[in-house]
Amino acid sequence: MELLKLFFGQRHDGAWEIQGLKSIPLNPHGSEGSNFYRVKDDLVLANPPFAGTVKWALGQSIVPVVAQVRSEAVLRCLGTGFFISCTGLLVTAAHVITDPIERRYGGVRELDDQSWHMGDLKLGVLIPRNPLLQGPGYIFRDVEWAGFLGERSDRPLPISGVNLKLTSDTAICKVSPIAYGVPHQPLSIIQSGLIGNGMAVGKTATAVGHAGMRDVELKQEKEGFVSGEFRFDLHVSTGAVLEHFPDNLVTRQVPTPGACFSASLKLPAGMSGSPIFDDERIYVHGVVSKGWEDENGPTDFGFGSMLAHSLALPIKPLSNRTLLELQKSNDHGMPKLSIPDA
Repeated sequence: MELLKLFFGQRHDGAWEIQGLKSIPLNPHGSEGSNFYRVKDDLVLANPPFAGTVKWALGQSIVPVVAQVRSEAVLRCLGTGFFISCTGLLVTAAHVITDPIERRYGGVRELDDQSWHMGDLKLGVLIPRNPLLQGPGYIFRDVEWAGFLGERSDRPLPISGVNLKLTSDTAICKVSPIAYGVPHQPLSIIQSGLIGNGMAVGKTATAVGHAGMRDVELKQEKEGFVSGEFRFDLHVSTGAVLEHFPDNLVTRQVPTPGACFSASLKLPAGMSGSPIFDDERIYVHGVVSKGWEDENGPTDFGFGSMLAHSLALPIKPLSNRTLLELQKSNDHGMPKLSIPDA
């Protein structure tokens, strides 16, 4: 199995551009199962010349979402997110972002129905260093703001303990830059007008995320550097799309908020917020929302939020621009496919 991956850079005039294209192998580590497994960290070579590993190449786009209370030496692992623009726009599950609100840690408090004060909490993502060129380790980058891709409803779904009510389990965040002129590496999300059968019932859905994450005990080594046992292994889960629930916001047929779909995907802890690719593994069509468990652990059944239903929703921190508008512009460096006029 392979995943088509774009590599972005910045031109001398400041514009973002695709500088490389590579199929990344998603081979299982050892003799693990074919439907859910840890990804083998193979070597990746591409043009223009660069070398890295699978974990590094995909880890530039698919990242752990973490939080730390400033007075604690513990890094809390909340879920997975994925970049959708060179400027650091990131999508994850809304319940990943609301975790400190629901579980009441870090002094996070609600200011109004659209924003919160983060108190003593640092919320961010971890981006892996290239082990071949930089050595092992991760770069922490802050989440500057987060908003929810949901429209108003007469029957919203509540978040425990606060007035926030979600109508979609999808959040969009802005992550601080890696360095001046260094882009984040986005995945290609579904676009309006794109015709295909990638997420039709019976087609294969593929989720890629950081399953099995555990909170990390941190040790301060020196200013700006901490150590700990960081276990962020990418996992692949594949399964058939079972059913679509486009009107779930009103009908509430299933527990995932808003428009969603079910699939025979094993989605253990840590996979929430992971991208769900189409049958061709080119475009992201969904966001992992909820996995199902029984007395034996995670089962081959779960739900994903439909990303297409959020494309036209206004994003308040971006002056109410929509993902559709951002895809058509060039200022954020979002991958896009030119669709000829009919």
